[in-house]
Amino acid sequence: MMKADMDFGKIYVDWLKQNIDQYRVNEMTFRLTLPFLDRNNDHIEMYIIDNGNETYTITDDGATIGDLQLGGFDFSGSTRRKIILDSIISAHGITKTENDELTVNCTVSDLPLKKHMLAQCMIKVSDMFYLSRSNIQAVFLDDVQKFFDLHDVRYIDNICLTGKSKLTTHYDFAIARSHKAAERFIKVVNNMDLNAARNIIFAWNDTRDMRQHEAKLYAFIQNSDKKVSDDAIGALKEYGINPALWTEKDKYISELTA
Repeated sequence: MMKADMDFGKIYVDWLKQNIDQYRVNEMTFRLTLPFLDRNNDHIEMYIIDNGNETYTITDDGATIGDLQLGGFDFSGSTRRKIILDSIISAHGITKTENDELTVNCTVSDLPLKKHMLAQCMIKVSDMFYLSRSNIQAVFLDDVQKFFDLHDVRYIDNICLTGKSKLTTHYDFAIARSHKAAERFIKVVNNMDLNAARNIIFAWNDTRDMRQHEAKLYAFIQNSDKKVSDDAIGALKEYGINPALWTEKDKYISELTA
């Protein structure tokens, strides 16, 4: 049973601090290994470059998009995939270079925030690999948006919220509260495992503490061609998060349109 005075924001930040590995590559560059996993279950890495004028550049060195391309995920043949990629990158305030690096510039004061946003962006882009096979031209995010449009779910897409820890979390959709329902946020997850569940739980508890009114989180989970971990689903439920399996999506229509 959870204690009433548990500080989830502090727990999350402490966990990050304890699990970040820092290595000095050269005089101007550091490599950070973060406790977040990509689609290959490898820890994601980013580089912080001192530009020498009190600004820094943070980059994934092209690893995220490069890994997708090595895995056979082709952007060149799909305009829709390019649009969705650009949308994810833009929503997190990140830039894609001509060399397919995900990068962002910052100062000392906003370096933690920009690092956090780049990490979220890298995870989200890596997550594009897991396609909805019933519609091979579209990633799952697009499937969910079409489902919302079909059923007149009145959403706002690409919402960023600052939590108690002062870190910002990106949510794919938000639905305003009404006299019938609380404020609702939606995370779209192509590949749900314990690592993804843990990240969502910590970020949501950090975010929820800062909402003035009751708020709910729905994690829309792609399970059409795979079995989702029971432990991951159980963990979400334990913390009051609604795991909306794609094969059961219709039962959430009334909750999202209220």
